Amino acid sequence: MRVRLLTMAAVIALLSTACYFEAAFEAEANGDPVPWFCDPVNPNSVTGPGMGTTNWYAGVNRAPLDYETCKKVALQFDLAKDYAEQYPTLGDAEANDFRPTFARINGMGTHHGLKALTPAQIADPSFDRFNPVFEADSPIDDVFDPAQPEFLQYDGNGPNAVLVGMSYYVRTDDGQPPEGFAGDNDWWHHHPTLCLDRATAVVNAVNTTDATCNGSNINVHFDDYYMLHVWVVDDMELRNDIHSAFHPCIVTGGAIFDMDDPCHDGDSTTIPGQSEGAAEPKPFFCPLGQLVDSEDT
Repeated sequence: MRVRLLTMAAVIALLSTACYFEAAFEAEANGDPVPWFCDPVNPNSVTGPGMGTTNWYAGVNRAPLDYETCKKVALQFDLAKDYAEQYPTLGDAEANDFRPTFARINGMGTHHGLKALTPAQIADPSFDRFNPVFEADSPIDDVFDPAQPEFLQYDGNGPNAVLVGMSYYVRTDDGQPPEGFAGDNDWWHHHPTLCLDRATAVVNAVNTTDATCNGSNINVHFDDYYMLHVWVVDDMELRNDIHSAFHPCIVTGGAIFDMDDPCHDGDSTTIPGQSEGAAEPKPFFCPLGQLVDSEDT
C-alpha cells in the first residue's frame, strides 16, 4: 500500500483556512485535552452486519492521540473535508464521474465511488471477479491519499441529496488493512464479497455465496480491499467516533444537521433505530467551517 504525499503549497493553502488543525493547535496551546476527533470514546468494530468476520484489532484499545499526532491527523481531516465539499450535492458528484455503488442506507447514506465499476466493465470477458481491478485512472487502488476519499456519501438518491460523509477504499497485498491516517484510531473494515447487479453495477447483497448471488447478478470478491468512514462534513460531525461504521443522524427520510441534536453524540455502533444510547460529548466540533466551543452553541 502506497501513500500520496502532499505538496507544500497545498498544505500552506489549507492551513490558512483549516478548522480541525486549528482545534488541535489550540488544544495544545491551552493545555486542554485533545479534541474529540483525536479521542474516540464509542466502541468500534470491524465485524458485524455487512462486514467481514476478521478483527485485525483484537486485543487493541483505541486511545487519545498525543498533540503532535493529533495535529497531523487534523490536517488530514481538513484535506479530506476540503476535497469532499467540492461536491455538496449528489448531482455535483455524479457530474464529476462519481458512480453509485450502494443505494441509500440508514446510518450511512449512499456510497458513490469515483470511477467505480460500470456494467460494461463487469461484462468485459477480461474482468476477473476474484481479482477486481478498477480503471487505470480511478483512485480506487493501493494508494491511501487523505486528500482523495474514494467514496462520497449523500443523504438520498436524488440529484439534490446533500453530502453527509466520505469513505476510503484501499487495496493491500499483505492481508492487513492499510496504515491510513496518523495514529492508530482508524480501524478499517472490509466486505469480502459484494453481489452486484450486472445491469447497474450497484450492490444488492453483501457477503453472499456465489450460489446465492446468481441470475442477473455477479458475486465479486473484494477480500483485499479495506474501507474506512470519516464523518467530518459540516454539521454531520460524529463527536464520539469520527470513523464509526454508522452515523446515528442519518435516518429515514434524510439526515439531521442540527449539531445540538443528541444523535451527534449517540450510539454509532448500529444502524439507527436498532439501539439507543449516548456518549459523553467532546469539547470541540467544527460546524460551518468555524472553530466552536460546544458549550456556547
